[in-house]
Amino acid sequence: MVLSAVPQPTNQPRMSRQQQHRTPLKLTDNVVEVKSKFEAEYRRFALRRNGPGGFQEFYHLLQTIHHIPGVDVLLGYADVHGDLLPINNDDNFHKAVSSANPLLRIIISKKDAAV
Repeated sequence: MVLSAVPQPTNQPRMSRQQQHRTPLKLTDNVVEVKSKFEAEYRRFALRRNGPGGFQEFYHLLQTIHHIPGVDVLLGYADVHGDLLPINNDDNFHKAVSSANPLLRIIISKKDAAV
């Protein structure tokens, strides 16, 4: 005989699917959600907002996540107005991370393809 838990009815309103999977706010204060796109491939991951590291570490992380080691790429991010801004040094990398709310959208393009 197999026993399974049966949900008990409650008077609380049902949470939407998005609310059920959302990270509690106190944990997201120090975390930035990242959605990166390279060609037709999307990846999602999280970064610590105040964590160590800079542009070079982020660049290599994206190469690893997208399985493109050794491919020279250009990085850009969509700011709050939807404008595509470059990420090519520590200063604008930290600006991108600090301005992400709630999501940092990264667009990756091959260097030779971007003119």
